[in-house]
Amino acid sequence: MKKFLERYPWVQQAGCGVLICALLLSICLPLMGMRSAEPDNPILQAAPQEITVLQAGQAPGHAGNGEAESTGAAGSGGSADSTLAGEQEQPDPEETENQTEQGQDTQPEQQPQGKPQQEVLADAAIGTNTDSNKGDEGEEAGDTGETDEDLPETELDLGALLTWYKYGSQASSMVCAPGESVGKRVLLAQLDRGRLRYELNLTGLDAEDAKITDVRVAVGNGVSQKAETRGVLDMTLPDGAEFQNYILTVQAHAVQKNQKGETVETNVDFSFVLRLESGIDLDLQLTWQPNGQATCPANGSVNRTVKSDTLTDGNFAYALQFLGESADDATIRTAEYWATDGERGTLSESGEIQMAAADGKDTETYYLAVTAEVLGQTIGYTFVVTYEDGLDLQLQFTWYEKSVTSQTVLCDADKRAALTIKHNQINNSELLYKLGLTGRSAQDAQITSASFNGAAMSTDNGSARLESAENGASYTVLVTAAVKERTVNFTVTIRYQSDVSMEMSYTVMEDGAQKPCVLTCENKKTVNADPVYDDQLTDGLLTYTFAIRGEEASDVTIQSVKCYQSGSFKTITLPAPSGSVTLLLNEDKTGDNTFTVTAASSGGDSYTFVFNVPYKHRGENKVQIKTNLRDGATITNGQEVNLTVEAWTEDAAGNRVSHILATGTETKLTVQLDGKDVQFESTSGYVQQYLLIPENLDEGDRNEHTLYIYAEDEKGNYGKLTLKLIGKRTEAGQKIGTASIYIDMSVLGLGVRGPISYDVLSKEPVSYVIAKAIWDYDAGDPFGTAANSFHWPASRCANSGTLDTGFYLQTMDDGSGLGSRANALSGNWSQFGSTQDEILAGIDSHFGAGSNEAILWRCIYRNGIPLSSTSTGIGEFDYTMGSGWMYSIGGADFYPGSPMSGYYLQDGDTLTLRYTLAYGWDVGTGESGYGNNVGYCITCMNGSWSVHHSYETVTAEDGTTKYVCRSCGMVEGCPHEHKEYQNQGDGTCVQVCKDCGEKIGVPRAHELEYTADEGADTHTAKCKNCGFTERSPHEWKELTDTATCTEAGVKTFKCEICNAQKEEESPAAGHKPQNVWIVDEDHKHHYQECQICHEKLMDTYDVHHYDPYGDDWQCSVCGQIHGFDCDGTLVPDAAQSTCKHLVGYCSDCGLLLEKFGALGEFADYHTFSEGVCTTCGAIDQTYTPPTDPDPTPDPNPGGDDSGGGSGGNPGGDGDGGDDSGSGAGGDPGGGGSDSGGDGTGDTGGDL
Repeated sequence: MKKFLERYPWVQQAGCGVLICALLLSICLPLMGMRSAEPDNPILQAAPQEITVLQAGQAPGHAGNGEAESTGAAGSGGSADSTLAGEQEQPDPEETENQTEQGQDTQPEQQPQGKPQQEVLADAAIGTNTDSNKGDEGEEAGDTGETDEDLPETELDLGALLTWYKYGSQASSMVCAPGESVGKRVLLAQLDRGRLRYELNLTGLDAEDAKITDVRVAVGNGVSQKAETRGVLDMTLPDGAEFQNYILTVQAHAVQKNQKGETVETNVDFSFVLRLESGIDLDLQLTWQPNGQATCPANGSVNRTVKSDTLTDGNFAYALQFLGESADDATIRTAEYWATDGERGTLSESGEIQMAAADGKDTETYYLAVTAEVLGQTIGYTFVVTYEDGLDLQLQFTWYEKSVTSQTVLCDADKRAALTIKHNQINNSELLYKLGLTGRSAQDAQITSASFNGAAMSTDNGSARLESAENGASYTVLVTAAVKERTVNFTVTIRYQSDVSMEMSYTVMEDGAQKPCVLTCENKKTVNADPVYDDQLTDGLLTYTFAIRGEEASDVTIQSVKCYQSGSFKTITLPAPSGSVTLLLNEDKTGDNTFTVTAASSGGDSYTFVFNVPYKHRGENKVQIKTNLRDGATITNGQEVNLTVEAWTEDAAGNRVSHILATGTETKLTVQLDGKDVQFESTSGYVQQYLLIPENLDEGDRNEHTLYIYAEDEKGNYGKLTLKLIGKRTEAGQKIGTASIYIDMSVLGLGVRGPISYDVLSKEPVSYVIAKAIWDYDAGDPFGTAANSFHWPASRCANSGTLDTGFYLQTMDDGSGLGSRANALSGNWSQFGSTQDEILAGIDSHFGAGSNEAILWRCIYRNGIPLSSTSTGIGEFDYTMGSGWMYSIGGADFYPGSPMSGYYLQDGDTLTLRYTLAYGWDVGTGESGYGNNVGYCITCMNGSWSVHHSYETVTAEDGTTKYVCRSCGMVEGCPHEHKEYQNQGDGTCVQVCKDCGEKIGVPRAHELEYTADEGADTHTAKCKNCGFTERSPHEWKELTDTATCTEAGVKTFKCEICNAQKEEESPAAGHKPQNVWIVDEDHKHHYQECQICHEKLMDTYDVHHYDPYGDDWQCSVCGQIHGFDCDGTLVPDAAQSTCKHLVGYCSDCGLLLEKFGALGEFADYHTFSEGVCTTCGAIDQTYTPPTDPDPTPDPNPGGDDSGGGSGGNPGGDGDGGDDSGSGAGGDPGGGGSDSGGDGTGDTGGDL
């Protein structure tokens, strides 16, 4: 190089000149305010989209050999969806996926590479096949990336959204940024009769002020043709070609306001490359709680961000599921995860990862890598999950509708948010606002500046004037805040527009009556109606009316109505504003009928409204719904209650033809508790698991809950189930029932332990139950210890996680060394030989050819599960790499998807801890993709084996035909192709080969279905397998009784076996005292009420009968204490009282009272006779004995004894009268009465 410059010195001078020019341009161009026609887009900042560079010389339209290098993929977004209420949603650009298609040799451990440069359209990105998926809460579009205080340019937040429909109905979407090209791989198997239905829309914060001006499509290297924004592509694969490209080019015109309020117009282009291929239709879906989801295509990767505040204590609870036509043939070969800090672990079909930010950082990246095998091919999937635990700060922009009602918009730091305000929502065009910060970081943050279209505005609250404009006006609010030595920006775009919307109305029939339906749509939005069924219309004819609504819609008129129908792949023009159209099905599946209505104002403003009305067939088959809860069951309020739901469709003969899953396509499974949707948790086989949290009443201990379940399959067959549940208020640790617990080690030949009875406690997870019932754990308050336990040593039992989070039972032992006593293999398969025949022969030799154990271990080997070592106890990865402890509810093969720390027992439950050797396949369940290459023909539960060989015909080299079990590899002479169940006469039935008579499997108890016998008080049980029938009487349980105490009624009974019902006359019950006495309001009486009607029973009405009670009195009938209701005292009755017993009445209430005392205690009430008390013998100190009679009585004595007679002749000095009289008398009057009146007799004579 030095010699070159010495030879040509002018080159060095020219190079310096170029450098100087470059420096000058870098300074001058920004000052000149030059702007690219295709600015950077925040959509890419939110979810950068990898692209695929095709091989050199291959244009996008080339039909190639499929050898193009794949290094990238486009993102995808969700489709708009709404309800009949008229909610409108539009896919957001932040909902796009960042996916990278990788070859099988890609090392997932490597960090994601940067985005390759895209030079020409020929290098368009070819994405991978994936469903539409929404990102998590952490993915937002509109990151300005600027903190410059000089008002940075507002980037164009606009994307083109392409939505296409897998299989004709399943939406899949991707978003393209301005000036970019993105692509997606489309498989032949995903087309609907060779056609691809698509829709094109604009999305992003600036979509309101943008419109599509042109759409063109090119096939292969052909000339592009004009296309519609909504239509159908006929797609074919040329002979001999492995793929064919279809290119959609979209042009749009955008108008936006920069932060200075200036109008900027931009023309932008978008390109979509759809590559048609014939390949394997298999995606892997990752879901996590509470509502995260991502779908990874074959040999691809997906990036997701999860914020810490969306998880509980960093617990990432996930589930993996295959999607696509090849899903049933796929198995997981390996699954693991690792973090950048070195943490590693294995993944299962569902489980938990404890996430945390790296030390000293706000984030941590987790890589979830899965390899699968399908149809002889190995496919890889990688999920890159970024866990964020950093800045949590949002701007809270509050504005006031009509200057009164507050409305709030939240904007994340360094992000952009948008809101729409209609003219009639504010007074005199004046917008009242308030600014604030919220989030965990808000306490450390402060707003430093704010501007409105470039002009300073208050950082607290104030007002701004909005001006109306044709097609609406836009304003930009820029707020800057400081938080912990960092500056962040918030951008809020306000669109001020007229109040114009479109209303669509039509009528359908429901339950024999007309049902009006009304949808409301905003400009440039899409509304999805609830499906209309073919039995709700006559020959599919829908009569509709469109009407403009809004305070500013007087000069707006409807211009056109068009309807695209997926059933015909055509768009038809309809009468406006009202008319009729025949809705179409898409063959026997749901057909979309999409109405596009355009309108215009007299001033030239244009409007577009889209309504989608799905049309669906109403099936004639029955859908059955089964749950673990029964009608009238008691559940615990305030506690998580586990609900299982299994729904299936039956044909006319009662055969199950399909199952309805919560995650199914074009199926619907709705579960509601008290009118609110219940969260779906997981799946165990065809059983769906939900989590109920019944609410407590503000008052009282019991309330009633309504559980509603609706299931509908893809053919329109549906079923409903409504249960009434009784909610009971309880406190944590309170007993709510009883359960049975077993330990099942049958696959190891160790039998079943138990049962033990266990007291079910409110709000106690199964993890606590296991610790208490197995190794006598003392949980303390409020759960304590178990009354019954297996008493296995705690030192021999171990678990991972905690009793409250992520509990997993790792190993157990009863202290005897169960691991050494198990009838199982360990070590490695090579101990039996090097070929399959040698290993299978070794298994047969060890267990005995044809034995249940030999069949099981043959299956384990043929399904590719390695052997492992043993330990003293029984734990995970003992004997095989697919072993471990599982738990089932109900005693059979229902295994909840929740961890043991997240499941709660109910009264009557059976909890079984069951050991598996083969990822659960040997015990009636199985973890999809693990250890299931050829399937299992044997299961073992509760000590019972069940064998069900699946024979395949194999022709030997000598030409003979053999029948080989696909699972265990056993060879049989008879394939048992014709089988039937036969009754064994002992309450069981068994499958028997009709050809050879051999019994297949072990006898099982009859599976009885009950039918009420017409005209009889019996029902008939019929085994659905062998047809055995048995008649038995109904077991009636009273449901209701309408009779009252005074009037007759009707009793309703329900058979607890077959659910038949009957009614009987019920006589008046008559009053029944409730045996509780009530004190009357006058406090003198008591009575009882009827325990049925609560009427006062007058035959029990009576006054209190008080008996002495200490220093008080108590009613001997009702127990009422006299002093509680009355302040009166005892007033004795002298005529009835004695010196030891007072009898009288209360001075206040007047009721009879008594009081007992010691002899002579009540001295005022002695009963003297001749100076001596007749009760206690006390002496009357005032008593004067009578004198002897006068031997010479005066013939004229004084007054009579009562002092009322004549005094006689005058004589003595003494006054007459009685002893106690006050009048003057003579002598004592001869003993006048003590109680007489005043003496009035004449003066008596001398004594």
